Order: sequence, then C-alpha cells, then structure tokens
Amino acid sequence: MTEETRESELLRQAVSAIPKPLIRQALIGVPVLFELAVRLLLGDVSGAGHYGEGLLLLVVATAVAAVAGRVPAWLVAALPWVDLAAVGLMRLVPDGNGLGLLAVLPTMWLAADRQLRGVAMGFLGTLVLVSLPSIGYYGMDPAWWSRALLIPTVAGMCALTVAGAGDLWARQNRRLEESRALNAAIVSTVDVGLVAVDDDGGYRAVNPRQEQFLAVAYPEGHRGLAGQTGEIYGPDRVTRLLPEELPSTRAARREHFRDQLIWVGADPAHQRALSVSAGPVIDVDGAFRGSVLSYHDVTDLMAALRVKDEFVASVSHELRTPLTSIMGFLELVLDDEVVSPSVREQLEVIHRNGERLLGLVGDLLLTAQAAEGRMPLTKQATDLSALAEQAVEQLLPRAAAKGVTVRCDLAPDAMLLVDPLRARQVVDNLVCNAVKYTPVGGTVVLTVIDLAGEVVLTVRDTGIGIAAEDRERLFTRFFRASEAHDLAIQGVGLGLAICKSIVDAHGGTIELDSEVGRGSTFRVRLPRVNVEPSLVPVSAGASGSSAASLRV
Repeated sequence: MTEETRESELLRQAVSAIPKPLIRQALIGVPVLFELAVRLLLGDVSGAGHYGEGLLLLVVATAVAAVAGRVPAWLVAALPWVDLAAVGLMRLVPDGNGLGLLAVLPTMWLAADRQLRGVAMGFLGTLVLVSLPSIGYYGMDPAWWSRALLIPTVAGMCALTVAGAGDLWARQNRRLEESRALNAAIVSTVDVGLVAVDDDGGYRAVNPRQEQFLAVAYPEGHRGLAGQTGEIYGPDRVTRLLPEELPSTRAARREHFRDQLIWVGADPAHQRALSVSAGPVIDVDGAFRGSVLSYHDVTDLMAALRVKDEFVASVSHELRTPLTSIMGFLELVLDDEVVSPSVREQLEVIHRNGERLLGLVGDLLLTAQAAEGRMPLTKQATDLSALAEQAVEQLLPRAAAKGVTVRCDLAPDAMLLVDPLRARQVVDNLVCNAVKYTPVGGTVVLTVIDLAGEVVLTVRDTGIGIAAEDRERLFTRFFRASEAHDLAIQGVGLGLAICKSIVDAHGGTIELDSEVGRGSTFRVRLPRVNVEPSLVPVSAGASGSSAASLRV
C-alpha cells in the first residue's frame, strides 16, 4: 500500500468517525458564520433580535448534532426543521439578506432521508418557516412575494434531484450488494483456494478452502503476509521453498504464472499437492494494485500419474526380458545358412519390428526413470560435433529416400562432459523428427556452436511447424501435436520428452521456435565443462574441420 493510499484511508476513517448530523450542521454553519463575520465587521447589528434568535437555534441544533448518538432519535430527526426555522428568523433583518438560500440544505437532507415524502416535507417546511415569516415581516411588497415563493421552489427542485439520485444510488447499491453476495457465495463454495494480496504482499482476502490449505502449510498460524516460510516444498516433496520462491512472494513481485507445483504439509503421508497460478490486479490507471492467486488441489492427479508411471515401468520391464530373448533366438535363426531366402525375408521383417518394439520399451523405461528423478548417466569427455556428424551420416539414406536435404555446420572439438549415449539419443531424436516432419524438397540444418560457457546444438527445419497451443505441452510424454495427427505421421510422443529429460539431467535447456507452415527450430544449450586434454574424447568419425557439410 502506497503512502498516498494510507493517508487517504486514514482520512476516510477520520471522516467516517464524525456523526453525519454534525457534518450537515457544519455545512449550514459555515456560510452563517461568514455572513455574521461580515455583519460584525461592517458594524451592522440592526434587527439583531430575530437574527440572534435564529443564530441561537442554529447553535442549539449543532450541539444536538454533536451528541447525535446519545439523544433520542426524534430529536435528531427534527434538526432539519430547526435549521429551517433558524434560517427563517435570521432573514428577518431590515433590507433582508441572502441567508434564505440556505433553506435548500435542510430540504435536501429531508429528501435524502425520506425520498419523495421528504421533498414534500421540505417544500412545505420552507414555505411555512422561511417564506411566510418574511412576508409577514416585510409586508405585501411584490418583490418580497417573489422572493418568498422562489425560495421553496428552488429548494423543492433541489430536493427532488437529491431524491432521484438517492433512489438511483439505492437501486445500484442493492444490485452491487446482490452481486457481492453472489460472488461471496461462489468464492466460499468453489473447491479452489483463493487469495488476494495487495501491492505490499498483505493478504486482503482468503476463501475457506484456502484457509484449509494454510492450516496444513502453517500449523502454527499464518501472519497474513506473503513470504512467510512454512511446511511448503518443491515438486520433489523434500526441498523446502525459500521465501522468494513462494507463490505469494512471486505474486507480490507482479509475476504472472500458471501451474507452479508445490507440496504442503510436514508429514509425507498427508502432504497435499497444489497447483498455483497468479495474475496481477491492474487499476484503470495502469497501476499495480496486488494479485490474485488460485490454489488447486492436484494430490489425486499426482497419485494417478505416479501409478501410471509405475505401471509403465513395470510393464516395460516385464516386456523387455522376453523381447530380448525373442530377438536373440531370431538372430540365431538368421545366422543359420539352411534358412531359405523367403523365410529369411519374413524373419527379417519380424526382426525389424522386434527391434522397434524393443526400442519403444527402452524409451518407456527411460521416461519412467526420468519421472522419478533417477536418469542413469555415464559421463565422459565427448565431442558433440562428432556425435552430430555420426547421427547425420546414419540418417542420410532415410533423408535421401524422402527427398530432404540435410546440412551441417559443426564447430570442431566441441568438448563436453556428458553421457555420449544419451547425448547421441538427443541428436538422433531431433534430427529424425526434423526429417520426419519436413516435406519433400525441404531442408534440415544442424549446427553446433562452441561458446565460452556452453555448447549450443541447433536443429532447424522447413517442415510443417507446430501450432502455438501445442508448444506448451510438446515436451510431455505421449503428447503429439495436432499437425502430426492430421498428417497421420507415426509416433508415440516420447522422443521430445526423452530429449528434455536427458538435457535437464545434464543441467542444460531445450528451446523451441516454430511457426505453422514455415518450420521449427530446436535449440539445446549444454553447460560447458573444462575437459582435461588427457581424456580421450568420444569422437570416432569426426572430421576435425571447422565446418562439415553433408548434402543429400
């Protein structure tokens, strides 16, 4: 909350503490005091009798207004009539004065309190208490008749305006209250925790569901301020989140995010998984006024995903043993020279499909291990450019059959400390996908750039591209882009998920730029590690040139 906002709030509280009748009396008292000061300054005290009587009535009315909460209600309700009588008396001075216009104020207050009935009461009160006494005092002069009738007319019109505005305000306020009650009912009944924080991170509102989550995360109580540490953990359910990593702190920093996964609770057996999203609140002037956070309980979903991963891993493991045995016996049969050519051809088809199935089982096992955070890695000094060149050479026949051109631009000796088998798997998957999704006559370009702190592998194609709505889920298991479904391109949606798992396990990042109909660019950034020269790199087949070009 800004200093200006605090000052405004304090002023509002101070004003609201003043009795409303006293504020009304102050509005009528200020012009009377001004008129009295002018009269005293000019030394005009003629007609002080009636004027003094009216002034005394006004002082009494103000005193009653100051103690409005401690006097009978009927006495407070009579204050507008007393004010009208006071105005009527103070006008009774030789040559008159302009205080008659003050009759508008009590009339407006009656209209505000009693609507149309107050308009009639104010009009009649002004006519009886202000106009008629002046006619009796000044005589039958037409000018005074005109003034006498003008005052209640103006007062009545002003009162009618106030009554209309008050009725409109009341109806709008009723609709607002109904809307507020409806919103409160919705917020109280939804199965989502909701929190509104101000620009200082203070909790402005919390719904009942969120109070349940807070009780789990903060068993000793929450202070109602963003950044309070408690039993809040990251996706691994073990690492406690730092204050700056908490969703409430991020929201107070004006961050806009979706689906941050946290676990709350100290007991692992009773922890709850929450998916947190936050969005800023911006006022009409574009200023930040806080954020709203939603906490969705996804514990059951996480349990279901864990069961699915365990099932996939178990089934994959059980399938790999018999498949390996089948493939072994197939190879023995194929090595037998007595097998006829026709039978050998059929067995080779079985062997190819068996290899494909065995590879799929291996991918399933790898993704299950990655989901559990135990990606097996055997790191050694590796030339990434050599791996990339080997991958392209192996893929050239398939690219040639499809009519796709593959080009390379590889930095020499791009040495990294990585698992060569997994790194080769990343290159194979990216290049294979690029060729698969690039139509005839298209181009795939693979580059390796050796920078000071990292090595960047880029695979760019002129293929079908990926829609924006699919990019966010592209690296999740079993997900396939809509373009792949539309074109009936074979695949199970594991390749990119495996790539991301391997890159993450090496501390790197994988990025995507794509446009439907114009192609995609995958960029893998692996952190540079100083490799000792004595280590023998995995670089069989490396050209050693600064740029290698392979064209189909």
